[in-house]
Amino acid sequence: MSSRKTRGAGPRQAALLSALGRNTARSPFPEMENLLRRAIQEELTERQRTCLLLYYGDRRTMPEIAGILNLTCGTVSKHIRKGTDRLRRVLRYSPAGAKMLM
Repeated sequence: MSSRKTRGAGPRQAALLSALGRNTARSPFPEMENLLRRAIQEELTERQRTCLLLYYGDRRTMPEIAGILNLTCGTVSKHIRKGTDRLRRVLRYSPAGAKMLM
């Protein structure tokens, strides 16, 4: 059994899940969601997008993602970390993104 918490997502996670195309409760931050969706599509590599989708969207563990993508856990971890770091840097420079990162 995974040790990851599976309780309801917070506003940041809800925006990320929604931007990744997962149905979640209606976002109270539609501008932020649109910005995040655009950043995910334009700024991440395909592998980073896939790893983030599986990790945050499908709630898969890193070993599960590694098995699905035929990668090592370290590589999956690297793609998730680099993808979230990239999104954080990109979003930091927009007014809506700056609010989201607070």
